[in-house]
Amino acid sequence: MKLKAFAKINLCLDVLRKDDRFGYHKIQTVFHEVKSIFDEIELTEAKNRDLFFAFSPPKLKTQVRMPKSEDMILKALSLVRKTFKIKKFVKIKVKKKIPFASGFGGGSSDAAAVLKGLNKLWELKLSQKSLAKLGAKLGMDVPFFIYGGTAIGKNYGEKIAQLPEIKNIKFKIYPQKTAGLSRKTAAAYEKLDLKKCGKNLKKTKLLIRGVKTRDKKLIIENLHNDFETILKNPLLKNRHLTGAGPSTFSASK
Repeated sequence: MKLKAFAKINLCLDVLRKDDRFGYHKIQTVFHEVKSIFDEIELTEAKNRDLFFAFSPPKLKTQVRMPKSEDMILKALSLVRKTFKIKKFVKIKVKKKIPFASGFGGGSSDAAAVLKGLNKLWELKLSQKSLAKLGAKLGMDVPFFIYGGTAIGKNYGEKIAQLPEIKNIKFKIYPQKTAGLSRKTAAAYEKLDLKKCGKNLKKTKLLIRGVKTRDKKLIIENLHNDFETILKNPLLKNRHLTGAGPSTFSASK
């Protein structure tokens, strides 16, 4: 079984407050799936043990070594096995094209693809809603990737409300890598001054209205991201961070 794990951009991202009970931040965002960049995942049955291979372009010959604690794919596999007491084995082969810790949600997208793939491979018959609930145990972006498309993400990002498909807007992405994989997003949240965040909620409403009414101008004029408040240098005109960065995107008609 071959699957594509697509990247995402955040058309808007409002950091509202920190929930001290769990240590997460309450946010409001609009996710948008970008199909021009994706990881390729292949799942097949294995006989005696799980096998995992990850390869990175351009040659696709060099195995990527990732610590198990960092790897969302292995976490997704472990979660499904423990939750449903699965005793079967699987071989997972991944071709990594989404840069690590880049803001495109590659790890979360991979995890969602594996959840969907194992659901079919092992005939678990889980609904999208059930898969999304399972995915939230892995990461707050994972539920979005279960649904894909364009969607509002609330609470910590895991509560998803789908929006109409965006047509006739050209999104150009500018990938950048982060030095080191560990705690990239958490570190970005720690740098935020919450007094500077949550100031663009009106823009968020206008952007969502633009998506619902297919108003391209309204969408493009209201792109924003609170993580841009911590940048040392301003972004180029019409560029915006995706997620906590460092990658950026632009949009045009």
